[in-house]
Amino acid sequence: MTTLIAIAGILIAAALQERMPTLWWLGSVRLEFLPALIVYVSLTMHRGRALALALVAGMAQDALSAAPFGISALAYGIAAVLITGLREVLDRDLPWVQLGSGALTSVGAALMAFFVVGISFGALFKMCVVGFLTGTLTVMLFFALDYSRMVWGNA
Repeated sequence: MTTLIAIAGILIAAALQERMPTLWWLGSVRLEFLPALIVYVSLTMHRGRALALALVAGMAQDALSAAPFGISALAYGIAAVLITGLREVLDRDLPWVQLGSGALTSVGAALMAFFVVGISFGALFKMCVVGFLTGTLTVMLFFALDYSRMVWGNA
C-alpha cells in the first residue's frame, strides 16, 4: 500500500513540477520536486523499492518534458542506487546531508540531459541555481514527509 501511495505522490509531484511557473527573476528556472522525492525515498525505503520508485519518477518526468525518454530515469536510478548504498554512512536527519543529496541528484539528472542535448554557460548557471533550490526544497520535503509519517503512523 505504501508503494502505491508513493507512486501516486510521484505522479502528482511530476505534474506539479511541469505546471509550476518559471522563476523569471532567477533566469527562468523551474523548481524540481522529483529529485527531492528520490532522495527521501532512497534514504527511507529499502533499495529495491527505492530503485523502482526512482525509475517511475524518471519515466514520469521524461513523459512530461522534452528530454529524451529514459535519461531522467537512468539518472534517478543511479542516484537511488548510490544513495541507498551510502545509507549506512549518511545520517538522513542532518539538513546538510539532505541539501547535498538533493542538489547532487538534481545536478546529476541535468548533466545526463546535457550530454544528450548539449551544454552552454547559461545552462551551467541554471543547473547550479536549480541544484541549490532543489537541495533547499529537499530539506523542507524531509521535514513535511517525516512529520506526516509520524502523525499518520500514530493515528
